[in-house]
Amino acid sequence: MNPTDNKIHIWIFNHPFAGIGDQLDFFIMAMKQRGYHVTLGKQPRVNSLNVLIENFAQESFETVRDFCEKNNKKVAVIMTEHLDLISNTMRIHGEPLFNLNDYMHPHTQIARIRFLFDLAPYIECLLTLGDLPKLQNINQMLPGIAMRRIFFPAINPPEGSLTEDQFNGDLLFTGFKTHFREEVIDSITAAGMKMYSPEKMVSRHVRNKLNSRVKIILNLPQRKSWEWLSLMRIFAGLYCGRATVSLGTNDNSEIAACCYQLDIDNSDWVDQLKDYVENYRYYYETALNNYNIMAEKFEKEHPFPHDIFELWGITDNLPG
Repeated sequence: MNPTDNKIHIWIFNHPFAGIGDQLDFFIMAMKQRGYHVTLGKQPRVNSLNVLIENFAQESFETVRDFCEKNNKKVAVIMTEHLDLISNTMRIHGEPLFNLNDYMHPHTQIARIRFLFDLAPYIECLLTLGDLPKLQNINQMLPGIAMRRIFFPAINPPEGSLTEDQFNGDLLFTGFKTHFREEVIDSITAAGMKMYSPEKMVSRHVRNKLNSRVKIILNLPQRKSWEWLSLMRIFAGLYCGRATVSLGTNDNSEIAACCYQLDIDNSDWVDQLKDYVENYRYYYETALNNYNIMAEKFEKEHPFPHDIFELWGITDNLPG
């Protein structure tokens, strides 16, 4: 049986569509570039391999469990939160459990971990999009469940370009505004740079239009101690023809190869940011080239998991 005979279905009932558009783009592009047929919907499909994006509560856990038990199926779960076991201590977003913050309430943290673990008997494998989250020692927390990393799909530059009078501004940030992010945004506007940041979550379609009408996309960490770049924000920017500059991060994950990081404790960071804006075309071309070099190298180190999908198709009794 050809592995690509297996149909992949992304079961997204546990998420608002607007919140996972980038993950869907990344995953679907990768799967199609390796020959898989992918569908999407709020209901599972018995004749497909069902993939979910991590985010479970009591009701959604029961829905997945009941489907798997009734149909003798398993699911794959795309992991999105930074969950690690370090020195025998479980950490989420780099902090011990129950850490108070203005990004994710401790009760939400615990619920997401608990119901993910409760689903373990029904999980065929865990997937990450690229190399994030790292999921350090996840095999000790969820023993016996394979974890595979999906390669970075190839990106081609978009067709056409805008004239200067078509731009809405220099910089764009789309994301939930924590206290730290608001402070950084205030510093940028105080420096006289033209920046736009919507006050509410926008759809992927609207966000992509906004991306293409500014010169540089900003990545702002949720808090000063946040360790990681937003892989999906950078990926979406490159897809729209824009480079991303990250303020206040020092990440060394794979996506750092195609993102420009600025230390905002240095006095000249505003001048450096203005240079990125002024020469945005050059920085985009450089970032995209670096992305595709990185993506090719990453897949050599993390081959596409055809074996997992083929075996899963057999154990799920799919026609083939």
